Amino acid sequence: MTVILFIAASLDGYIAGPDDDLSWLFTDADYGFSRFFGGVDTLIMGRGTYEVIRTFGEWPYPGKRTIVVSRSSELKIETPETELYSGDLPELIEKLSADDCKRVWLVGGGELIRSFLEQGLLDEISVSMHPILLGKGVPLFPGGFRRTLLLLKDTTVFDGGLVQLNYHVMPDDEEF
Repeated sequence: MTVILFIAASLDGYIAGPDDDLSWLFTDADYGFSRFFGGVDTLIMGRGTYEVIRTFGEWPYPGKRTIVVSRSSELKIETPETELYSGDLPELIEKLSADDCKRVWLVGGGELIRSFLEQGLLDEISVSMHPILLGKGVPLFPGGFRRTLLLLKDTTVFDGGLVQLNYHVMPDDEEF
């Protein structure tokens, strides 16, 4: 099973502006999203990300099993094929592997990303860097995780300046 962080960020490292503002994201093209989305069978996201996505209107992830990770078991789940999980992350990954999941998309947000990095549970990172500086907002990588080596797999440059960087997360016992 492969766990992939597929996410957009500003060049200065924010995944959302102040007040969870996403108006800066490029929406004029697909930027490889449809291909990526078609290749995943399960989504994992944090409570805050789930609550922001719920404000968009129609659920944007039809047909995909979605797991919302939250410390609170009181979150109201109102979307199809979505379940709440408040347990240990390594146990969640083991459960998904036992359920024969192949490709899992770690949607976000920053605190959940930090937890996955801290516990060595992330296999790949794909960041679409938007050519904009936000100055403040929600950081892509909040501090507090262990040093993590990345191996660049490939890059894609799109018209308009968006650059997608695809990395393999190196296990602790691997070297370049």
